[in-house]
Amino acid sequence: MEQAIICFESVSTAIMAEQILVEGSFTVRVMPTPSGIRTGCGFCLRFLPEDLEQAAEFLAEKGISVGETYIKEKTDDHASYRKIP
Repeated sequence: MEQAIICFESVSTAIMAEQILVEGSFTVRVMPTPSGIRTGCGFCLRFLPEDLEQAAEFLAEKGISVGETYIKEKTDDHASYRKIP
């Protein structure tokens, strides 16, 4: 399953962002940042890739700074994360 990931600078920001997005009817989940990603506070939000841009815009409107974003790409033998500029 494809996933999009947003990283944050603090756990409290990640949790607050999740609450805001749930109230905005987004499908989102807080999770530990995958081991292949070395940024942020250690927690991130997981989305469907098609919701990523709209969710990031929604958070910006609410004053939440979004950190780095990634898309999970699966190859035959493993998964990796590609940073979105």
